[in-house]
Amino acid sequence: MNNHNLRMMMLTIDGVLSQYSATPTDLLAAAQAIATSAIGDLTNKSHQPSSVNDQTSDALHRFADLAADQIRAALHQRIDEGPKPDW
Repeated sequence: MNNHNLRMMMLTIDGVLSQYSATPTDLLAAAQAIATSAIGDLTNKSHQPSSVNDQTSDALHRFADLAADQIRAALHQRIDEGPKPDW
């Protein structure tokens, strides 16, 4: 997916959330659900139905931690930026 496609997808998601008058709490819940779904999809695609590979599972746990750390850093950066006119 290129940047334009990603931007269009985000605008579509924003439109749906706006249509349903999503609150900040709703947005955070949706973000958590999307992130969890993405990790679940990676988990489903990386494991064979008959067995669980510990190495793959460990790698996915490390990836989940990395993603959470990046989200945490972005959230704290946004807080530190303070109020913005477009928010």
